[in-house]
Amino acid sequence: MQDDYLDISVPIAPDMLTWHDDPRVEITPVTGQYGDLTVTVTHLRLCTHTGTHVDAPLHFRPGEATVDQLPLTSLLGPAQVLDLRGMERIGRAELGAIAAARLLLKTDNSQWIRRGPMPNHPAHLTADGAQWLVERGVRLVGIDSLSIDLPGETGAHETLLGAGVVVLETVDLSEVEAGEYELICLPLRIVGADGAPARAVLRRG
Repeated sequence: MQDDYLDISVPIAPDMLTWHDDPRVEITPVTGQYGDLTVTVTHLRLCTHTGTHVDAPLHFRPGEATVDQLPLTSLLGPAQVLDLRGMERIGRAELGAIAAARLLLKTDNSQWIRRGPMPNHPAHLTADGAQWLVERGVRLVGIDSLSIDLPGETGAHETLLGAGVVVLETVDLSEVEAGEYELICLPLRIVGADGAPARAVLRRG
């Protein structure tokens, strides 16, 4: 049933929140004729890191895996949502004992992730926290922010992507409670790309 699923994807629209130097989203319906029928074909202009999206290792590491090469076993399966609201810097101490292979970090960011504005110091994962997750064998880490790092920093990205951990960004966890779920996360299979928009869904146990 639909109620068993929680869509944590941010809708893609021209007025959505995007990274400051990314192109604005353009959605342009174009009509034409197909025989006797009038048909609509929509043209899109957006960045591979628009909305809910996956970062592949290539994003920070030239020559490494692209988004179409990511294993489905990292993108699909049991996941844990951690409620870390009230925390800005999420490190080893804040994460504690982690048992899940896929981890989603719910923070105060879910309050603004759909419409903004993005604060100067959003909640983020530290390099120390990222290293802890690598040591715990985590395969995917998601966060309700445009970036898993603090803007201007790269430590979490470099640590996670360098270890082959998938980074999932701009998820909306505002209606999701902490706990255990099944994650279904399927980025567009764009050949050679450093990332891709994704439809991400949680299924209640």
